[in-house]
This record gives sequence, C-alpha cells and structure tokens, in this order.
Amino acid sequence: MKQNIYLQLLITICAADKMSKVRCPGSMKTTVPEPLERKCAKCGSMIEIWSDEEKADCKCGATVFKDATPTCVVWCNAAEECLGDIVDVKKIKEDAKKKAASEGNPEFVAQVGEKIKKEKDKNC
Repeated sequence: MKQNIYLQLLITICAADKMSKVRCPGSMKTTVPEPLERKCAKCGSMIEIWSDEEKADCKCGATVFKDATPTCVVWCNAAEECLGDIVDVKKIKEDAKKKAASEGNPEFVAQVGEKIKKEKDKNC
C-alpha cells in the first residue's frame, strides 16, 4: 500500500516538474478523487474509500479509515514558500516529526521525503 502512495506522489511531482509552476503538485493530486481499497479490521471485507473521504462504513457496521499519508506540508521542501503565508509550515513539520517519534518511527518524515526525492531523481 505505502509503495503505491509513494508512486502516486512521484508521478505527481514528475508531472509538476515538466509543467510551469502554475499549481502545487499536491493540489493536483486532490482534484480528481480515486477509489482506494482498505480491509475491514472487524470482518476482513475489502471496503472502497474514495481519496477525498476519510472513512467509510463496512456492511458489518465497522468504520474503516483511510491510511494516514503525510501531506506535502510535511515532506515538500517548497512548502514554506508555497504555503508559508497561510499556515505555520515549521510547526506542522515539527508536529509530524513528534507524532512519528511517538509512534515508534522518528525518522518516518525524513524517510518519506528521501524516498520521494530518490524516485523523482531516478524517474523524472
């Protein structure tokens, strides 16, 4: 699943590099919702959740949530330039690092950014 997320981010970034800086690559990703499949923890059924939704209800009555994915604010080097006037980018990045550390993987944010950068350099 995570490999697929990295691939989607890579495709978006590569496409943005080939275009003029009209829009943020992260905003392009959210313009067309895509179906995602998640397994219900209660009954094991596969549930369809759209990328613009946070959760869906299974037929068994359980609520299935979409996997948490780091936003561009967390991993993109241009986030402060792009969104600095709108949100506190440094605070969001610091909060994401603290959350990853509390979940047992303090290097998660750096790993995501590095993996995306390597794939981008290799494929763009």
